[in-house]
Amino acid sequence: MNKIILLIAITGLGFSSAKAQEELVPLEFNSNIRNQKPVEAIEKTGLIHDSYVYLYDTLTLPFVDDFTNNHFAKFDASPTDPNVDDSTWFILVDGGGIAFPMNTTFMTDTTFTYQYDTVAGFGFDSIVQISKTALPSQNIQVFNIDVYPVDNVADEVWPTYNVHDSVWDVLAVEDTFYVSAANIQLFQDSSTMYFVNETAADTNIYWKDINVYHNYTYATNIQTLGIASFDGLDANGYPYNFSSSTATGLADVLTAKPLDLSAVNPIDSLYFSFLYEAGGLGEQPENTDSLTVEFWSPLTQEWNSVWKATGSAATSFSMALIPITNPIYFFKGFQFRFKSYGSLTGSLDVWHIDYVELAALRSYTEDKTIDWAFSAPSPSFLKDYTAMPWSHYEYDPHTPMKTQVAAKTYSSNATDVFLSPSSCNLDLQYENTNIGTIPYFVVSTNVSGVSFTDMDYTIPTSFWFDTILADTCAVFDVQFTLGTNTITDLEDNDTLRHQQEFRNYYSFDDGTAEAAYGLVTNGAELAYQYYMPSGMTDTLRAISIHFSPTVNDVSGSTFFLQIWDDQGGEPGNIIYTTDDPNVPTLYSPQYNLGNNGFYEYVLPDPIAVQGTYYIGWKQVSSDRLNIGFDKNINTQNRIFYKLTSSWSNTGFQGSLMMRPVFISDKDYLLSQKEIKQPTLEVNVYPNPANNMINIESYEQDIEFYAVFDMQGKVVLSNSFMGNQSIDVSSLTNGFYILQLQSSADQVIQKKITIFR
Repeated sequence: MNKIILLIAITGLGFSSAKAQEELVPLEFNSNIRNQKPVEAIEKTGLIHDSYVYLYDTLTLPFVDDFTNNHFAKFDASPTDPNVDDSTWFILVDGGGIAFPMNTTFMTDTTFTYQYDTVAGFGFDSIVQISKTALPSQNIQVFNIDVYPVDNVADEVWPTYNVHDSVWDVLAVEDTFYVSAANIQLFQDSSTMYFVNETAADTNIYWKDINVYHNYTYATNIQTLGIASFDGLDANGYPYNFSSSTATGLADVLTAKPLDLSAVNPIDSLYFSFLYEAGGLGEQPENTDSLTVEFWSPLTQEWNSVWKATGSAATSFSMALIPITNPIYFFKGFQFRFKSYGSLTGSLDVWHIDYVELAALRSYTEDKTIDWAFSAPSPSFLKDYTAMPWSHYEYDPHTPMKTQVAAKTYSSNATDVFLSPSSCNLDLQYENTNIGTIPYFVVSTNVSGVSFTDMDYTIPTSFWFDTILADTCAVFDVQFTLGTNTITDLEDNDTLRHQQEFRNYYSFDDGTAEAAYGLVTNGAELAYQYYMPSGMTDTLRAISIHFSPTVNDVSGSTFFLQIWDDQGGEPGNIIYTTDDPNVPTLYSPQYNLGNNGFYEYVLPDPIAVQGTYYIGWKQVSSDRLNIGFDKNINTQNRIFYKLTSSWSNTGFQGSLMMRPVFISDKDYLLSQKEIKQPTLEVNVYPNPANNMINIESYEQDIEFYAVFDMQGKVVLSNSFMGNQSIDVSSLTNGFYILQLQSSADQVIQKKITIFR
C-alpha cells in the first residue's frame, strides 16, 4: 500500500533530491472525530460493568439520509436520566433465585471431612486417616457477568474449606482448613448495566454506531451537504491498531437502526441505493481493500453480504442500486450496514458514501438520485481569509469584503429544473436578528439536470458586517436558501448556513485537515504569507498551529518560531526569531484534541507587524513536523519553504493550518477580574557549572526540567524529587538551554554553560 505521497522539489537552483524534500501524508489521527462512547468498566472485573445498552426504536420506510444533518446516536446517557433503567446480575444465585452475599465463595471441586485416629498401643506415632466424607453440596446458578446478554449454567458446588477431625479425642474441636484465595474457584461479584430507552428525540436518529467520520469536505464532487467517510480510525479518531504499521482488516462499520419491512412485499419494487466514492481527498484504497454492504434477516438471524466494491481511483461518486427480493428480509427488524476493509493504522484506504435510501415502488433504471441541493459549505465573505481580527476589520470594513459570492449546488434530476428566485434569498443575521437580505436575481431560471450550478450573489455595499454591533469580537450568521420546483423527500439540504467569525486571528483554512504536511531536512524553514490592512500596524502575540499526528510521533521534536518581512513576494529579512543566541526559545508539536484543535504558541516578546509579513518556523531536526493541511482551500502561492539558501513555493495545493494571533481587547475584557499569575523567578547557580547545577525558586515550586543542546536536542530531562539540583556531569563543555516548568505550568528558559 502506498501510504506516503512524496514530492521531491527540484528547482533550477540545483537543490539535491536528498535535501529538497517536502511531504504530504495521510492522517493517523483525526481531531474532528471526538465522539462520546459508553462508560467502560472501571471498578469491577466484569467487562460489562457500568456499561450502557441503547435500545432503539424501529424506523419505517422510506429511509433517506443525505448526511446534511447529524443523524447519529449520542452515547451520553447517565444513570440519573429519566429514560435510563438499570439491571444488576450476580455470579452466584441460589436455587430460589436469591443472590448470595458479596463475600460468598464456593468450590466446584468436592471438599471433605477427614477423620483421623491412632493405632492402639502406638500413640501419636500411628495417626492414620480412617474416613473421607464429602461435605454437603448444593446446586446453584452460576452467571457469566462479563458478557451481554448474561448467560448462566447450573452447577454443584461445595464449601471452600476442608474439615479435619481427631476421633481419638472426643473432646477435641474439629479443625477447619480454608482453601487459599488463589485456589478458590467461585467468588461472588456483580455487574450493573444501564439500559437507555428511546425517547421522542430518537426519531431523528438513523444509525446505531458512530465509527465513521461525518463531514462536508473530505470527498470530491460532493452532490449534497454532508457525507460519511470510512477509514482506519475509530469513533474517537484514533487508529484501530497501534501495534503494527501494516495491520489490515475490518475497519469502520456503519449500521442502520432496525426497519419494519413487514408491510411490504417482494413485488413492491423495494430498492436500496447509495452513492460511493473511493479516496476523494483522502488516501485512495487499493484493489485489495473494499467497501461492502450486508443485510440482516430477522427470520434467519444472520447477516448476508449483498454488495462489494474494491479500491480504485475515483474523483466522483457512483451509484449502487440493490433490489431486495428475498423473502427472509420482509420482517420487522430488518437492518443494513456498511463495512470497510483496509488499513487499521490511520486515515487510510478511505471511502465516502452519500444519499443512502431504502424505499418501495422504485425502478431498476433509477440510476440517479432525484434532488437539487447545496453541495458545498458556504464560502467566506472575505476576499482572502476565512477569519480575521475584528479590530482589523473595523479599521477598514469594506476592502476585505468580496463583491460576489457563489453557493455551489448540484441537481441530480435527469431533466431540467427551475429555480424560484423569490425563495432564494441570502440573509445576514447577528444574534438572531436579521440585518441584511440580498434577493436572488438570475436571467434564466432554467438549470440543466445532472450538473453543478453556482448561485452567484452580487454583494452590495449595504450588505456588510456592521462594526457598531460589537466591541471585541463578532460572529455573524449567513444563510442561503434554495427554492426549486423539485419535489423530494429531502429539505434540509436546501438551506446553507455559515458563520463569519471575527476574533483575534487570521485564517486561510476551513478548520479541518485532510492531510499532514512537513519538511524533512534539518534546519528547514517554513513560511506562510499574511498581510495587514493598508496603513495599519498591530502587535502579533502568538502563532496558532494545528499539528496532525501521523504514523511517526514527533511531539519530542523542536522548532523555533520566526517572522519575516516581504521581499518581492517571498520571505525577506527575519524581523523576529526565538532562535536567540543568548536565550533561545524552543517549541514542539502539541496535539490538541477536539474540533479545531489549534495550539497557541505564545511569542516570548510580542512583535509589531505591518503590510505583508510571513509567519513560520525553523526546525532543528529532519523530522517532518506534520502541520495540518486543508485541501479544500488553495493558498499554495502563499506557502514557502527553504532548505538551503533560497525560497521555493510548495508543490501541494491547499492551506496550512497556521494562524497569526494578535493582541486584542478580547484578551483583556473589562468585565472580568484579571488574575495575575505569580512570576516565575529562579536563580540558577553556579553558571558556568562543573558537575552540578542548583535551582532556587522564589514564588513557585519547580516540578520539571529539560536541558537542550544548541541543536535543539533534549540531552537531560526529569522531574524534581525534593532537592532541586541537576547532575550535569555527563554533558560536555559548551552552551545549553535549561528549561524549567513550575507547578503552575509556567515555563522559563535559562542559558547555561558547562566548563571544566
